[in-house]
Amino acid sequence: MSKIIKAYDDSIVSSINRIGAAVSDVVDNIQASYGPLGECTRFELTVILNELVLNAVKHGNKEDEGKRVKIKAGITNSGFACLIVEDEGCGYDYDCLCKSKAYYTGDNDICNVMESGRGILIVKKLCDRVKVNDRGNKIVVLIKLKND
Repeated sequence: MSKIIKAYDDSIVSSINRIGAAVSDVVDNIQASYGPLGECTRFELTVILNELVLNAVKHGNKEDEGKRVKIKAGITNSGFACLIVEDEGCGYDYDCLCKSKAYYTGDNDICNVMESGRGILIVKKLCDRVKVNDRGNKIVVLIKLKND
């Protein structure tokens, strides 16, 4: 099992206005722990985190500023970033969403996915591993870090 070095552990108020700063802070902390990241890797981390935190704020906590979104990030000794985002909402069925016929407007091409739910497919495509807890309010992803 890989050892994880903690790079970030905090929470934000469920406000869309807080997402950008939080995502930048997490990516900066990952880079400070790992070392220089390539432009493509940094961009992908930013996209992934933005989608995960936006989903937690908007869909999980329904933008209720009385609720918080927990964000954790770590670096494994094998060169992966581990990101954990957890909201206080009721959750959703990740497997059902990804298999739903209503989710797709055609084939599995990202361009043929309905707008609502597109973010989770983007995350799935960019990450090496995605795991959602049974409740559906906590997601853990692994991304291979590269210096490009």
